[in-house]
Amino acid sequence: MIRKSLVLLWMLFPVGVAAYHFNEGPDQMARERAHVKLREIERLSRQKEPDWEEIIRGYNELASELPADENPAVFYQIRLAVCEARLEMLDLENAIVELTRLLQETATVYGENAPLTRGVREQLGKAHYYATWVLKTSGASEDEWRPFAERSRQLFRFLAELEDPDEFQDYEQRVRREFDKAVGRANSSKE
Repeated sequence: MIRKSLVLLWMLFPVGVAAYHFNEGPDQMARERAHVKLREIERLSRQKEPDWEEIIRGYNELASELPADENPAVFYQIRLAVCEARLEMLDLENAIVELTRLLQETATVYGENAPLTRGVREQLGKAHYYATWVLKTSGASEDEWRPFAERSRQLFRFLAELEDPDEFQDYEQRVRREFDKAVGRANSSKE
């Protein structure tokens, strides 16, 4: 009896392998490759002088390696990470355009107060703050930088009021500190 059961299991083993291979196997392998790629990207971003263009290429490769039926939130998070890398490079125009598009999509799919939407909105506020600072320090007129400053203020106020009205000041201070760090890194890499 035990011998027959073992022979039957042995004969059914290829059926199980084939079922896995033609159903979940390729998707799982793609996810595992993506996980390795993500660890590599994280390693690159922790370097003293990260190569943000290489990191963006890595995220784009990561998105292309994932299965098409992957959770849409994963693709949104990858796009958000690419925008964060663009902010580190001070590629503000492209970051603002993509973050605006991403904000509309995540708000439609997940709602205004979803963690992913809040993360996108915070990065968009940061991008507008950076744009304000860059324009002001390069001698642009108030008519040029004021819309970016106002949009940044609106985004941070909206975020703060969703959670706690007293948080607005904390958001502005945190963005200012992060921007000072990013500008310091950008200036040191140019020297």
